[in-house]
Amino acid sequence: MPLCLAYCACCLGQQLTDSVVLDRVRQRSLLSESALQLVWQNPVVAQWQRNYSISDVAIGYQWRHESQAVVVQLGNHDAQGTFDAETHIKHRTRTLWGRAHYDKGSTRGIAWNETSDIHMVYPYLMADSAVLAPMRHERYGFGGGYADHRGRWQWGGEVDYRAGHYYRNVDPRPRNITACLTVKGGVGWSLSSRYVAAAALAYQRYKQTNDVVFYSELGKEKLFHLTGLANDYGRFAGAGDESFYRAHQWQVMVGVHPFANQGLSVAARASRMSLDKVLTSLNKLPLAHIAQWAVDGEMAWLEHSWNTRMRVEASRRVGRENIFGDPAASVYPMIGSLDMYHENRFAACLDGVWQHRWRNVDLGVKPAVDYAHVNTIYADPAGRQCINSLTPALALRGGYRTPSTYSTLHVQFAWTHPVEQELMLSGVKAELTGLQQVLESDHRYASHNRTALNAALAVHVALSNRYALQAAVDWCFTRYTAGAVAHRLKSSVAIIF
Repeated sequence: MPLCLAYCACCLGQQLTDSVVLDRVRQRSLLSESALQLVWQNPVVAQWQRNYSISDVAIGYQWRHESQAVVVQLGNHDAQGTFDAETHIKHRTRTLWGRAHYDKGSTRGIAWNETSDIHMVYPYLMADSAVLAPMRHERYGFGGGYADHRGRWQWGGEVDYRAGHYYRNVDPRPRNITACLTVKGGVGWSLSSRYVAAAALAYQRYKQTNDVVFYSELGKEKLFHLTGLANDYGRFAGAGDESFYRAHQWQVMVGVHPFANQGLSVAARASRMSLDKVLTSLNKLPLAHIAQWAVDGEMAWLEHSWNTRMRVEASRRVGRENIFGDPAASVYPMIGSLDMYHENRFAACLDGVWQHRWRNVDLGVKPAVDYAHVNTIYADPAGRQCINSLTPALALRGGYRTPSTYSTLHVQFAWTHPVEQELMLSGVKAELTGLQQVLESDHRYASHNRTALNAALAVHVALSNRYALQAAVDWCFTRYTAGAVAHRLKSSVAIIF
């Protein structure tokens, strides 16, 4: 009998080892695999993220619904179908990676916003007070990188491109086209047999075109060119229904990282972005300019069964509005400019991971605490919005391996508590009172407590030694003490190899 048990255990162990694709999925699913973020943005260091090859192709569906819009200019309901493909290939000393993405869907509940990618171009949005129909979108992106090393030298490069088309078939009818190209390249030097030091440079080029048209014979809504905190560029209100944004950004990244992902890892990044908003329909009038400076850093100590990490981010965004004289031959001469909009952000995060692997069971625990500070100021008329918040969180992840399957369950709880908040608006125009109500609603949700519960289940079934089928579902529920509840659902089916 003991010999039979030993034989069965040996066969089961052999089966567990033979399913190579599940072993790789199991490794990628560990919490420690996602412990670092900033250091992997450097294409030189990215070759040491994994020592194995893995690829996947997935189709999915994503859905979000809020009982009341938490950020009104982003809407309260969206749904989209998605396609994603990703690969990470190790071949001798070479590492190649690539990704592709496509999604198509719509967003409902958007108000006071006819612009896309508002995280990139705010506060200079084009908006109107109309009750808006759903905004449809179609987006795609692709990119990839290559890294290698010879002797003590390391090098790597990466290219990424993404684009989007946003439109509405009911007045007002915007047609927004976005495009963003990012190129990275860098070199590194082996400090010892354990560590590499690397530096990289990145350049990003962004453009968005906006064209809003009205087909109704009953008239059209007035378009506003917003400038931040319930203000607009009043001189061109109702005009300039065609515009575009163009931006470029430079980034410098440096870091030190252990080859075996055990030891001290340090990474830092500094960037400067410059963006212009131009009214095409007014002879390409340069309405406003944004300059943003940002720095962030990440430091971690990595061990086989645990790690700890600290990350800080800081940025300053300044919006400069141009002043124009009387037009001559439909050309507005620029006679000056004023810095009117200022936004300062700071965030800090401290987290850690403990994980343990038994023969066929994995367990991981990740506690974290985040602090966020956002301070927005508008010069004239005077306005200010400030929110400081603290977010403790705890994540648990378990995994179970059988000879032909690997399943994971991830549960996370987070509680956000604003420790300081202020909203002060003055001199709001009568025709912008609707926008004022939007900002007050957004501030109410941002300045009250909220709790979030996230649960994700993934099941992987080995189809052969090299291929596996994955079915995954990810659900998040958020409750705001200000009165709203939000649901988010992601589901996908993928082939992993």
